[in-house]
Amino acid sequence: MIYSVAIILGFVRLSLLTLVLFYLNRKFINYHKPENFFDFVANQWFKYGSLLVIEIFILVQLGVYNLLNTLLFLLFTVMIDYIGLKNILKLPTIGSKKIKTKTLELVKNVELEKPFSYYVQTRTESKIRRKRLGILALFGLLGAITFVSRYYMSNFDIYSMSTLWTEDLERVIYFDYQQWFEEGVEPVAELALINFYGKISNISPEIALESMGIIEAVLISLLLFWAVNKITASKIFAPIVASLTFGTCYIIIPANVPYILEHKSMFLALSLAIPAMVFYLNPTLLKFNQRNYFLNFLFAFIAIGLIDLFTMIIIVLPFILIGLFFSKREYNRYNVLVIGAYCLATLVLFGIYGGACFAIRNDFTVFLHASLISASSYNYFPHLILPYNVLMNYYIIASLIGIAITVSFTYFMKENWHEAFSFLILLIFIIMLGNIQYEWIDTEMVRQAIAIFIPILFGILAAILVRIGYPIYKKLMFLRPYLAIVFIFSLVYAAIFYQQKKINSLAIADNTPKKVLAAYERITSDYFPLTYAVVNDYSAQSISTNQHFFVNYDDFLNTYLEKDKVFFKNKNNKDFLKDNPYYVLPKSVLVFIYLKKTNTNNPLAENKSLTPDLLKVMKTLRQRGRKINIIYTSDVFNVYEIVNNPKESQINDLIL
Repeated sequence: MIYSVAIILGFVRLSLLTLVLFYLNRKFINYHKPENFFDFVANQWFKYGSLLVIEIFILVQLGVYNLLNTLLFLLFTVMIDYIGLKNILKLPTIGSKKIKTKTLELVKNVELEKPFSYYVQTRTESKIRRKRLGILALFGLLGAITFVSRYYMSNFDIYSMSTLWTEDLERVIYFDYQQWFEEGVEPVAELALINFYGKISNISPEIALESMGIIEAVLISLLLFWAVNKITASKIFAPIVASLTFGTCYIIIPANVPYILEHKSMFLALSLAIPAMVFYLNPTLLKFNQRNYFLNFLFAFIAIGLIDLFTMIIIVLPFILIGLFFSKREYNRYNVLVIGAYCLATLVLFGIYGGACFAIRNDFTVFLHASLISASSYNYFPHLILPYNVLMNYYIIASLIGIAITVSFTYFMKENWHEAFSFLILLIFIIMLGNIQYEWIDTEMVRQAIAIFIPILFGILAAILVRIGYPIYKKLMFLRPYLAIVFIFSLVYAAIFYQQKKINSLAIADNTPKKVLAAYERITSDYFPLTYAVVNDYSAQSISTNQHFFVNYDDFLNTYLEKDKVFFKNKNNKDFLKDNPYYVLPKSVLVFIYLKKTNTNNPLAENKSLTPDLLKVMKTLRQRGRKINIIYTSDVFNVYEIVNNPKESQINDLIL
């Protein structure tokens, strides 16, 4: 099915791009740093992901946003970061010296008859390289498990081609027209990144929108592994627990299964906020001087605010205050820098949003309130193993126990668990916040945040168990790689076995929207853009933007036969067609004709009532001698092609 292939291809291309960037980083830039793939993704996403959001915002405001300009702008930023702003004017000299040095080194290696593997391998000892390859394999395995899990749960998803989906797609496409605040003032940077993801992975905007919920889930799952790895003493087993809890466990975390494919701005914002929280509690992980430390947090906070103000104000700010009290005293100087960066970022964001509100005459207070209350956020948890409130009480008790143990480890056994109990305190705060009925706090958004921090709780509890059983675990250290694989597949099996009954009790979503998207993917891959028109329901009109002409059913039924008659009568009369463009028909017209209704209230399948009238039009056109083909079939609909100009629309015909 092309729909599935498109989603998988986008994910694979993004993964391969990340892998190539990691290789180049290890080969030519940070070859001396002990950095694995998890560290690379967390560090680079925190740094350059933030800059990417800001750069797209700037480019759209300047009216020059496209893929090439974005990549050039980002490459220029990376160069400044690598060689320093002071040396940017010396770049030709530095580049010339580098080229000469590398050329001489290459000549020398050729004369020494170095094998090909010498040129492609990174400058790392073989033992360390094998360890990094093992971590890379673990990264890929956890990412793949989360991807497959989320994709399977899409069987219950009702987001595809819903009214909300259509509105989101229109906004995603608007960025190609250099529009950011055109539809009103609100944080829409996530939609801008969806637009960019579609361009960088060469998939359509609608598939990018369909994919983003899965991409965000995979990113969060991997960052949870990295975060638990950094905030606890367990480096493999506890992080695996955190990652797989989020990726595969639906009956113990408040995940909104009916909207599992819906992108969530909070998830994307937290993908930047979680590394920021870890770096805030342990600044030594960044290895930056104070100026770069301040600037990176400033950019991260601005990016978070452009993506989701709720995360910026309700989640990040309380954590900053918690970390100020419970981080190590030696980090207080860095804590103050982060607080300063947060305050400055808040001023910048309020300046951006305040200026936009003033420009289009919106009330800033109304905007701020709307940004903290998501009208599209709706959570429904019939799949939870226990009622939501009961489950939250258990998590509060577990967090309090975890805090008591980690505090005793920290202050009585002189171990470093500051970061762990700081995250547990934040989880308790968020759960309690969800019980407050206040007009400025969206409990539905709070529950989205809880779904991410509960896996951290499980990871910390697992780390505590590993710490308690360390004398035994230490003796089995040589078996750790094999135990990790067994552990992963055991957890996945347990997740499938114990959740099967609850998951199977959920209602399977109508797959008509996904089949329609699959048909559109086939059409856009077979037909040359803007040479054809598609006749379909109003809800599919946004898919046509920048791709093809769109005709709704009413216009087609009421006017097409007349247009066809006039067009073919004057087909060779260029002057008439030029003076009467209303009668000019596309090279091909593709008509969706639905064969049956569905049990759900699906606006697409409701067009089954129009099928007799549509088939009557097809019959009349055939009688007039028009060539009509069925180019796509499914159990829900067929797609008919009305050929007005043979061999002038399909890509294969144009090439051959």
